[in-house]
Amino acid sequence: MPEQTTLIIDGHLDMAFNALHHRRDLTQDIYTLREREDPKPPGPSHPDSLRDRKHHESPSRGTATVSLPQMREGRVGIMLSTIMCRVQTPTAQLDDGQRTQAAAHAIGQSHLHYYKALEREGQIRFIHDVPQLDAAVVEWQSPDENTPVGLILSMESADPILGPEQVQWWWDHGLRSVGLTHFGANTWGHGTGTRGGLYADAFPLLDALGQSNIALDLTHASDLVFWQLIDYWQGPIHASHCNCRALVPGQRHLSDEMIKAITERDGVIGLVFAEGMLNPELNFDTPDAWPQNARRPMSAVVDHIDHICQLTGNCDHVAIGSDLDGGFGREMAPVDYNTIADLQRFLDILDRRGYSTENVEAIAHGNLLRFFRQAWS
Repeated sequence: MPEQTTLIIDGHLDMAFNALHHRRDLTQDIYTLREREDPKPPGPSHPDSLRDRKHHESPSRGTATVSLPQMREGRVGIMLSTIMCRVQTPTAQLDDGQRTQAAAHAIGQSHLHYYKALEREGQIRFIHDVPQLDAAVVEWQSPDENTPVGLILSMESADPILGPEQVQWWWDHGLRSVGLTHFGANTWGHGTGTRGGLYADAFPLLDALGQSNIALDLTHASDLVFWQLIDYWQGPIHASHCNCRALVPGQRHLSDEMIKAITERDGVIGLVFAEGMLNPELNFDTPDAWPQNARRPMSAVVDHIDHICQLTGNCDHVAIGSDLDGGFGREMAPVDYNTIADLQRFLDILDRRGYSTENVEAIAHGNLLRFFRQAWS
């Protein structure tokens, strides 16, 4: 492991989706993954290659940038990683959802069992409570190439939860953060790209989530759903992967009023590293106009951190929520980014922008540590 690095907690990754939907072995070095997916001619395709498949199941799959060896290289020692499968509706922007909640539940179970298999192999370790969180921090003070990456299990779109009676089961199996909605409208209400609110069945689910002490993720809520959740929910809130609407247009981002509502309740906002979330010339609501390749460097993420810190008067509510494996690849990541190990260089950018060592450490890991210690106490 390189010396003089800082522990990083990535507040949003989609590791199970990346592995199962894109058929990637995330225990492999990232360069091995790239060779498997795009072999250099004239050699034959690797059996795991997607290159020659007639039915490419994921047109959004870009060049891989996230794997467990690169996370260890970059000392990304703890992650919030998702169970991610939503019910598809005609209003959704994307076309990789499911037609029924039963199917979403089944895929959610597969994501859970993928993480359990990784834990059995010693690749990751579930984090359920404060003692386990503190133990992971201690372990990552002197990591090596085999140190398990800590997992705080999250869910992006709550469709895999069939009803309130299932919440305790999910808690018992490690779930610690839930976002109700995703793209379009799902089982529980309206998300990104829609204008509606929560459905009636969402409120009993929220009650059950609150009783279990699961944190509520406000990412991918429609504007109306966001404010309904702020009014109804009494537990811990965060936004795992959102940027600032004041800098980049589009409903997908947080308005200044939303940022204040989250931070006034001591929530934490993770900043996203995707071109569509960083380029002020783009509007997330019209993705057809996006370029095929990124134009912005990692310093563009710092612009959003600057905005939140100036708005709130401190650095206590910002974190990394990179989403660097969330359906896009290196092509739409910052131009000076290659793999997730480069998040250490991102911390250097914060330092050059004038952030103190204390504030850099807060953004890298301290704010999310505080958030979950408080949520679980």
